[in-house]
Order: sequence, then C-alpha cells, then structure tokens
Amino acid sequence: MDYHSSPEPENAYEENKRDYKHSGPGIASFVIALFTLVCYAITFVYVGAQAASLMNENNKLIADSAETIMYLGLTVLILVAVNVIGAVTGIIGLTLRRRRKVFAITGTIINAVLLLLFMLLLSTVLVNAGAS
Repeated sequence: MDYHSSPEPENAYEENKRDYKHSGPGIASFVIALFTLVCYAITFVYVGAQAASLMNENNKLIADSAETIMYLGLTVLILVAVNVIGAVTGIIGLTLRRRRKVFAITGTIINAVLLLLFMLLLSTVLVNAGAS
C-alpha cells in the first residue's frame, strides 16, 4: 500500500506573496511615523512663528518666553517617545511571518530617521552649550 500517492503533486499550491496580508504592527508603525512627522512640522512651524516674539531687539530671550520653550521641549520629548514606540512596533511587524512588510519597513525607517535627527539635534545643542 502506498499511502503517499495522490493525484495532486506535493506542491500543487504554492503560496504567492501577493496573497499575504499587510502586517498590523507594520501599518501601525507607518501611521505613527506619519503622525509624528506631521506633528514635528506643526511644532517647528509654530516655534518659527513665535521666534520673533521670543527675542527682543538685543537677541536676548525674554523671561516670559520660558513657558513657550517648556511646551516646545515637552512636545518634542513626547514625540520622541512616540517615535520609539513606532520603531519598536515596526520591528515587530518585520518579524511576523507570511505578512507583507512594506509598511513595517517604511514605518521603521521613518521612525529611526526621526530618532536619529533628534539625537543629532540634542548632541548639537549639548556641544554648543558646553562651548559657551
């Protein structure tokens, strides 16, 4: 008796990558990346608009602008935390098998670039603060 004989070949149906669904964490990472990108843009446009009122004619910071600077710092720190969550979610999306990884790759890259830019900005500020 031959138990292995069947009319269909062993690999009659090969899975096609187009049949895979997008990974949920990958989509979440991409959405988080786009959200933080828009929020960074809004924050820096707002700060640019407020920059004229933050400085007086001698280019000294006005004492009353401390609240605006605090909100800017707090906003950037919150967005960086959200970027870390987005990067981790993207990495999780990359590890899922039999899922499309387009959104996971894109979300992870955007979140990582934003985090690297934040670290570059922070290191530049710290170096300039140490130089003065």
